[in-house]
Amino acid sequence: MSLNWKELELILSELPLEGSYIQKTTEHTISSFTFSMFSRTEKAWLLYVEVSTPYSRVCRTGIMRKKDRNAQRFQQYLNAHVVGRKVGKVWQYPFDRAFSMELVSGEDTIKMHIRLYSGPGANIIITDSDDNILELLYRRPGRNEERGRKLVIEERKDEGNRTFSVRSYDGPSFNEFIDKTSSIESSDERKAELVEKIKEKRDKELAALNDKLSRQLKRKDETKGFEETKRVADLLAGSIWSVRKGMRSVELDDWERGERISVSLDPALSPNENLEKLYQRYRKDKRASELAEEEAENIRKEIEATEEKYRLLLETGSAEKLRRESEKPKDVRKDDDKKPGVWVSVRGFDIIVGRNAKENDEILRHYTRGSDLWLHTRDYAGGYVIIKAQKGKSVPLPVLLDAASLAIHYSKAKKNGKADLYYTEVKYLRRAKDGKTGLVLPTQERNLSVSLDEKRVREILG
Repeated sequence: MSLNWKELELILSELPLEGSYIQKTTEHTISSFTFSMFSRTEKAWLLYVEVSTPYSRVCRTGIMRKKDRNAQRFQQYLNAHVVGRKVGKVWQYPFDRAFSMELVSGEDTIKMHIRLYSGPGANIIITDSDDNILELLYRRPGRNEERGRKLVIEERKDEGNRTFSVRSYDGPSFNEFIDKTSSIESSDERKAELVEKIKEKRDKELAALNDKLSRQLKRKDETKGFEETKRVADLLAGSIWSVRKGMRSVELDDWERGERISVSLDPALSPNENLEKLYQRYRKDKRASELAEEEAENIRKEIEATEEKYRLLLETGSAEKLRRESEKPKDVRKDDDKKPGVWVSVRGFDIIVGRNAKENDEILRHYTRGSDLWLHTRDYAGGYVIIKAQKGKSVPLPVLLDAASLAIHYSKAKKNGKADLYYTEVKYLRRAKDGKTGLVLPTQERNLSVSLDEKRVREILG
C-alpha cells in the first residue's frame, strides 16, 4: 500500500533531510533507489525511495537492498550530479504525494522532485533552480516531461472528495513502520508474481520439449517397418532368378508365414537394382529410426532435467534467484549472444560453422533440421558447416562453394589451400556409438574438391 499525502507529511517531518549530505546513491530496480546520507546530528543514515509501484514510498531504512548489476541512465546521472550535494529546503506539494528538495553544491543549486504516484505521473525529476528539467527517471513526452522542458507544478487546493488519515502503527516512528510493513508486503507479492512467471516459463519450455519429443516419436513410427522391408528384400533375394527387367511386381512365397506376397518393382531397373533399392530403403529407415530413438531419449532426459530444475527452484529458490531466472531468455540457445559457432549469410542462405567438437555437437543437436546440408573436410579435422535449407529451393553451386571454403578455412586443411570434402543432408548423419563429442558418420554423401578462396572467406566473415 502506497503512502497518502498525510502519511508522507508525517514521514518527512521525522526525516533529518535538511542539512544532510548525499554521499552515495544505489539503484535496486528501475524504480527504486537508496540514498546514503550523512548529517552532523544523525551521522550516517539511509533514505529509501520507490516510485511507480503499488508500494511507492519514501522512508528511512535500516536495510541496504541488493544493488542492480546494470546502472541505468538516471543512476549514472545521480552519481555524476547529485552525489556530494547538501540538502537545503524540503517542501511537500499541498495535499499531494509529492515533494521537492533543494540540493546545494557551493553556489550551484538544483532541485529533486519526487512523485510517489503509482500511475503515469510517477517520477523523479531533476531541475535547475528555475525548474528547467535537467534529467528524469521516466521520460514522458505526452506530459511535456523531457530534458530541456519547463517542469509545470500543479498545486492542489484541497484533498478532494476523499478524507485521508495516517494509518495506525506500532513502533518508535512511522518511518520504521512503513519500511518494515511495505518491505514485507511488496516482497511477498513480488515473490508470488515471480513464482507465476517461473511456472509460465517452465510450462512453455516443457511444451516445446514435448513437441520435439512427439516429432521424434512420429518420425520413429513412420520408419518402424524397416525390419519388414528387410524381410521382403531377403525373400526377393532368394527368388531373384524369377525376376525380369520390365516387371512391375512379382509374387513370392512367404514360407515363414505360409502365404504368398506381392512385391512392387520398378520396371526401369534390373532385378539386382530393384533388390538394392529395397535394401537401401531398409538401411535408410533403420538409420532414421535409430536416430529418432536416440534423439527421443536425449529429449526425455532434457525433460526430466528441466522438471527437476524448476521443482528445486520453486521449492527452495529465493526471491532474487527467482527474479534472475525469470529475466533469462526463454530459450537461451536462441539468444544471438549464446549461439554456438559462426553464423553468416551467403547469397540469401544462412550458414553455420562449428569451430570445435563442442560447437559441432551443439549445432547438430539444436540448430539443424533433416533437410539442412552438412559439409566436412575429408581426412582432416575441422568444423562442421551447415547450410540451412529453404523450402522449395535447392542450394546453388556458388553457395555450396562458399560453404566449402569456410569448411577448409576452419580445418587443418587450411595450410594446404585445398581439400576434398563430402556433403550430405543432416538426416543422413548418424552419431557414432560411444564416439567422441560431435562425431557423426555420414551416408549418401557426395564428394567435392575445392581450392580455398581466402579473399572470399574474408568477405563472408566481414
